[in-house]
Amino acid sequence: MVVRRFLGAFARPEHPLALFLDDLQWLDAATLDLLEHLATHSEVRHLLLIGAYRDNEISPSHPLLRMLEAIRNAGARVQEIVLAPLGLDDVGELVADALHCEPARVRALAQLVQEKTGGNPFFAIQFFTALAEEGLLAFDPVVRDWQWNMDRIRAKSYTNNVVDLMAGEAEAVVFQ
Repeated sequence: MVVRRFLGAFARPEHPLALFLDDLQWLDAATLDLLEHLATHSEVRHLLLIGAYRDNEISPSHPLLRMLEAIRNAGARVQEIVLAPLGLDDVGELVADALHCEPARVRALAQLVQEKTGGNPFFAIQFFTALAEEGLLAFDPVVRDWQWNMDRIRAKSYTNNVVDLMAGEAEAVVFQ
């Protein structure tokens, strides 16, 4: 009741409230019950709940899936969006946008980023950032354009795991 009243103080017709909750697969039973209550009881209005979870980390009997089914059965609207890995064209647009150039110019670099990251958007950005931090991707002020050497980038040993890449960055920060 306290949480419902607290949210009601902010969620008004003139100022609807959107809450984003990440990693729902790790919520405990009490928190899942609270979310179900917020989503199914009519006294909670002007509130949009957005949740994200990793479907590869839950089984068909996971409490989160049971909660989502209970919300649906109560008549609340549930919209699910399954995110797939980025395709080569998507990675190409991401890289081209970051480097302010045409996708055709960065096609080979985008293909390498795609191969190394499997199209995971977060990993692609982290990988791309690591290239710049290590000087394998650099802006040349003389020609006013980004430069890179595909052979040097390919020769660089990068992990295929985002956790290892991030841990390596954290170690680099700690030991610098």
